[in-house]
Amino acid sequence: MAIREFKTFWDIEEEKTWRIYVLFVILLLFYFVPIFAIWIIVKFFIHVRQSVYQVDTQFNIFGFDTCFVLIAAGIAAALHWYYSNKKVVSDILLLLGAQYPDKNDRYHYVFNNVVDEIETAAGGLKVERYILPTGAMNAFALADLNGRNVVGITEGLLSRLTREEVQAVMAHEMSHIVSKDCLQTTVACSLFSIYSEALAHFNKAVSKTELRSSSIFKGATQHDATATGLVSLPVVMLLFITDTLGQLLNMFISREREYRADASAVKLTRNPLSLATALYKIGTHWRGAGYGGEHLSPIFILNPQYSKLDEHEDYFATLFSTHPPLVKRLQMLLDFAHADLAEITRYLKKDKGLKTEPEIIKPTLTFLAEHENKWAGPFTVLQLQSFDWVEPETKLRLKGVEEIINANEIPALNYFFQKRDEPIWKIRRLCPDCREWLIIQEYEGLYVWRCAFCNGIMVEGNKLPRIFVRKEKGFTERVQRFARLLRKNAKKRHPHFDIRLSVSHLRKCPKCGKNMVHKFYSYAYHIEIDTCSACNVTWFDLSELEILQCLIEMEEKEYK
Repeated sequence: MAIREFKTFWDIEEEKTWRIYVLFVILLLFYFVPIFAIWIIVKFFIHVRQSVYQVDTQFNIFGFDTCFVLIAAGIAAALHWYYSNKKVVSDILLLLGAQYPDKNDRYHYVFNNVVDEIETAAGGLKVERYILPTGAMNAFALADLNGRNVVGITEGLLSRLTREEVQAVMAHEMSHIVSKDCLQTTVACSLFSIYSEALAHFNKAVSKTELRSSSIFKGATQHDATATGLVSLPVVMLLFITDTLGQLLNMFISREREYRADASAVKLTRNPLSLATALYKIGTHWRGAGYGGEHLSPIFILNPQYSKLDEHEDYFATLFSTHPPLVKRLQMLLDFAHADLAEITRYLKKDKGLKTEPEIIKPTLTFLAEHENKWAGPFTVLQLQSFDWVEPETKLRLKGVEEIINANEIPALNYFFQKRDEPIWKIRRLCPDCREWLIIQEYEGLYVWRCAFCNGIMVEGNKLPRIFVRKEKGFTERVQRFARLLRKNAKKRHPHFDIRLSVSHLRKCPKCGKNMVHKFYSYAYHIEIDTCSACNVTWFDLSELEILQCLIEMEEKEYK
């Protein structure tokens, strides 16, 4: 049996160094070849003209002028290298739509804590943290020549993994940064792949414009659609060229870096099983294809777009694929944990169904409150929190009881008085129906605004995707029954179904006060909502958000 030769730390470091040099040489050749070809053509025409007067003139392809061509190519390559790497991390984050973690989101708070722990385990190395607001499952790491280090995770992955699995994934990404693998990968992406990604985004926007023009507008605007289509042709050609060149540069990104990062993550966390289960979950779910990042695949823990090439180990796959076979990575990790892959897959594939929650009707205590020397009410504890005039010393008494107490003697109100001085609690939003102040409440690990009188909920647009990928909340039989009915009716919709709904009185936006649009959430989910496009907020009446979540989870489980 042949003994595999293992590389030493110094061999690996030396290999990374020369690979970065080779990347610049390839860039130099990329500019030298076309400039030299153009110069030869120009030089040939000059020679033809001169040969009319001087018959004995010789034509030489190479000469002293070749040095000037090489200098011009060197300048062009140096400028390309400089400007591509100058803000490469910021440009990639912008293309991916990365956002800072929300300090008021419990999931994001856990993510920050996990990264803090891995930073300490990695010797105190500091990294920036980002979240990709998509339901896809993936994670990435970036580094540049200026010493900037970044780790990130998608909302879908953060919501679906356990804390130990998130820790293992972040340890993997941090290992890329510690070993400098990440720098080489980011530099390779900066030269061509980042331009492919930008062109892909542009082409997608152009295609949407063309589709909108052709499907909605008629007559003269069809010319605009045709012009838009013509614009996309050179974009597609450029995309093909840059994508091909980016794929060629992937030859210099070793598959072994993923094995090394896996091993280093196990060393940092002492938990190979968590990394194995995390990789399995990523590999068997949507990784981000179509959302963005396909052209930047080397930076991710798994290729966003499934590729058969990644799952092979032949010479061609080793040369052009940046990620090793997932099954082999899993088997190596499970060998560390002395676990069996078949057992793990059976457990993770087990259909757990919708989480059912019993419908419990709790007795509601109501209080009379002294306001302007009169007893007002009765109000629930939540309703009391929406009034500006309720203070810790406000006199309260239970309905039907003569005993008077101070508001701060009720634990829930006392907690509210302590919290309401925090910045987020000072944000005021007005219920579009009751015209009372909304109160802050936690929902699926983040904060939403709820009306204590009608139980309506206001959700900011960027929070909805987070809510939909989180599976904490259970659904009562009533919610599930209503969701099944709506799902059945949605499949029978009329061909001229209109997503917008007419109402006699439009609601006012809780944030800006402008009229909101009353409509169905989508053609597939017939939940009536009110939206404000200016503020990007959505208003849900009682139980509508839960029913929408239930519908989405039902749809996911049907197509699993």
